[in-house]
Amino acid sequence: MQTLRAKSGADFDRAFLDREVAFHQGVIDAVNSTLLPAIQNAELKALVVKVAPAFQAHMIAAQNLGKQVGDVSSSSNR
Repeated sequence: MQTLRAKSGADFDRAFLDREVAFHQGVIDAVNSTLLPAIQNAELKALVVKVAPAFQAHMIAAQNLGKQVGDVSSSSNR
């Protein structure tokens, strides 16, 4: 947050979107590597599998916005 507070304009936009991409990638990684393998309840697992693509979509949306403002990480797109 401190980094974002120090920025404005396009610099803020780039920093914010970089953070959003990294956050969503972290969630996706945690869901796939930790959460899903640990879930034993079939109903809960099905729910997580159902909503997980939303994080991918949000990450892609942030990457696409980043392309419009420039220099936003897009290498995390899996």
